[in-house]
Amino acid sequence: MEIGIESGSRRGSVGRRSGFALFAIVARSLQQVSTLVVTLLAARFLGPVDYGVYSLAVVFVLLVQTLTYTGFYHFIVTSRAPDEDVLSTSFWMLTGMATLAALLLVVLARPISSLFGAAELQPVLALLALAQPFAAIGAWYSAGLLRRQQVTLQFGILFCQNLAALVGGVVLLWLWQSLWALVAFRYIRVASGLALCVVLSPLRPRLRFDRALARSATGFSMGLYGARLLTFLSRYAGDLLLGLSFSTAEAGLYRFGTRAATGATDIVSQPMSAFALTQLGAAARRDRDPSVVMERFCGSITLLIGGVSATIVLLGDDLVAVLFDPAYLAALTVTCAMAVRAVLLVVPSLLEPALAAAGRTGQVLVFDLASTAALVAAVFAAAPFGLAALAWTQAAVTAGVAVAAMLTIRKFNGIPLRRMVRPTLLAGALVLGYAAALLLVADVLEYVAPSRIWSLGLALCAALLLGILTLFLGARLRVFSLGVFSG
Repeated sequence: MEIGIESGSRRGSVGRRSGFALFAIVARSLQQVSTLVVTLLAARFLGPVDYGVYSLAVVFVLLVQTLTYTGFYHFIVTSRAPDEDVLSTSFWMLTGMATLAALLLVVLARPISSLFGAAELQPVLALLALAQPFAAIGAWYSAGLLRRQQVTLQFGILFCQNLAALVGGVVLLWLWQSLWALVAFRYIRVASGLALCVVLSPLRPRLRFDRALARSATGFSMGLYGARLLTFLSRYAGDLLLGLSFSTAEAGLYRFGTRAATGATDIVSQPMSAFALTQLGAAARRDRDPSVVMERFCGSITLLIGGVSATIVLLGDDLVAVLFDPAYLAALTVTCAMAVRAVLLVVPSLLEPALAAAGRTGQVLVFDLASTAALVAAVFAAAPFGLAALAWTQAAVTAGVAVAAMLTIRKFNGIPLRRMVRPTLLAGALVLGYAAALLLVADVLEYVAPSRIWSLGLALCAALLLGILTLFLGARLRVFSLGVFSG
C-alpha cells in the first residue's frame, strides 16, 4: 500500500511539474505570440509603406526596451546583496534610465522622421517612447519577483497582461485599421501589466538609494548594456540600412520577412533566455555546476526553435498566400534565411546569462563587439544585392558566431564543449527528421486536399502532431527537458 501511495505521489508530482511547465512557457511566450499575431494581422490590413513606418518606430523603441531588460535587471536577479537594498536602489536606476532614454527619443523623433523621409514616423515614435518609463516599472517588478522566486505570481501576471494585449490588439486592429491601432496595442500591454503588478505584487519601491550598491550595479551592468546595444545593432542594422537607403516599403517587406521568422522563434527563445538567466544565476549563488543547466538548455531550445523554424520554411508560401497581402510574398526568402539564423543563434543567446551568472559581463561586451562588427560589415556588403542576399549573408555569419559563443562560454564559465555540442547536434538531427516527415505529409496533402486553405490547415495539424512526437523522442534521448521551464 505504501508503495502504491508513493507511486501515486510521484505521478502527481510529475503531473504538477508538467502542468506548471506548460503554464510557464505559455505565460512567458504569450507576449511574443500577441506581438506576432497583431503585427501579422497588421500586414493583412496595412500596406508595406504603413507597415514600414510602424516597423521603423518599433526598432527605436525596442532599443529602450532591450536596455530595460538587461543590466540592472540582471543585477536584481543575481546580486547577493540584501533584497531591500537591491530592489530599492535598482528601481530608481532602472526607471531613471528608461525615462531619460524615452525623453531623448521624443526629442529626436522629428530628426529621425526627416532622416528616413517618413513624416508619420515622428508622432508614432514619440507616443511609443512615452510609454517606456512605465514599461520599466513593470520590468522592475518582473526582476524582483524572479529574485524572490515568486515565479507562479509572475507567470500569472504575465499571462493576464499578454492575454489582455492580444485580445485588445486584435479587436482594435480589426475595427480601426491604422497605425494608431498598433500604438494603442502597445499601450494596452504596458498599462495592463503595470496595473496587475501594483495590485497583485507585494513589492513596493522605497525611498532608499545606496550609492555604493549603485556603483556596484553600474559596474556590473555596463558590459551588459554595451553588449545589448551591439546585439541590437546586429539584429536591426538591416532594417535601418534599408530604411535609409531605400523606401519604407522595402523596409516594411524586410521587416515583415524578419518578423514572420523571428516573431515565431522568439516565442521560444526569449522566454528561454529568461529561464536560463534565473537557473544559471541560482546555480552560481549556490556554487553548483552550471554544465547541467547549459546542457539541457542547448538541447531543448535547439529542438523547439528548430521545429518552429522548419515549419516556417516548409509552410511559409501557403501561410503568406492565404493570410496576407500578396505583396508580402516577396519577403519569403528573408523569412527562410531568418528562420535558419534563429536556430544558429541558440548558443549565442545563452552566452549572456552564462557569463552574467559567472560575473564576467565585460566579456559579453567584448564578444558582442566582435560579432556585431562582423554582422554589420556583412549587412553593408550584402545590402546592395537585395533582400535575399542581405538575409542569407547574416545567417552565414551567424554560424561562425555560434562556434565562437561555445568557445567563449567554455573559456569564461568552464562549461565543457561536449556539454553544448552533443545536445545541440542531437536536437538538430531530430529537427531534420521532423522536417523530412512534415515535407512528405505536406506534399501528399497538396494533391489530396480540396483547396489550398484545407491543405494548409491539415499541414499545420500534422506539424503539431509531429512536433509532439519529436519532443517525446527528445525527452527519451535526454535532449529535451521540462526542467528548462522552471524558475
